[in-house]
Amino acid sequence: MATPTTTPSSAAAGSLASPAVCPVPRAPTSVSSADRGTQPYDRDVWQTLLYHHAKIRRTVTMIDNGVSAVTESDDPAVATLIKDHALAMRDRMVEGRQVRVWDPVFKELFARHTHVKLAVELTEKGVRIVETGDDAETVRLLRSHASGVSDFVRVGSAAAQRETPYIND
Repeated sequence: MATPTTTPSSAAAGSLASPAVCPVPRAPTSVSSADRGTQPYDRDVWQTLLYHHAKIRRTVTMIDNGVSAVTESDDPAVATLIKDHALAMRDRMVEGRQVRVWDPVFKELFARHTHVKLAVELTEKGVRIVETGDDAETVRLLRSHASGVSDFVRVGSAAAQRETPYIND
């Protein structure tokens, strides 16, 4: 049975248009950026999303062999960055190019990238993602990852500094 969980956004945290509001490096807001997939660009997008986490909402549904998640924002600039980040991470997963190598869940999940099927659908305000695995361990890692991403949306930078907890189900 699918179990949806929602990560609500809290009060909005400034606008991407104002550099004084966002002290982290600002990423370009173009989904077609030629820089997507490079370490500095991906990091800047990631940090900007963490800073603006209160403008993001996320719903995750556990499915039989993985997760389905919708991550969106009513702020058009944040929505563009969500799309850009999801596409960059999809490409990294397909190629096995790791991020957060110090985080055991991320490290193991990217090491198992050939066991992951990842579909990213762009929505008007973000993305709908379906991640599935072909074995129980990959499914466990996908669910752990989804839970960790929801923590990033809920808490922001503080959550990004912690290891992602394993989900055991």
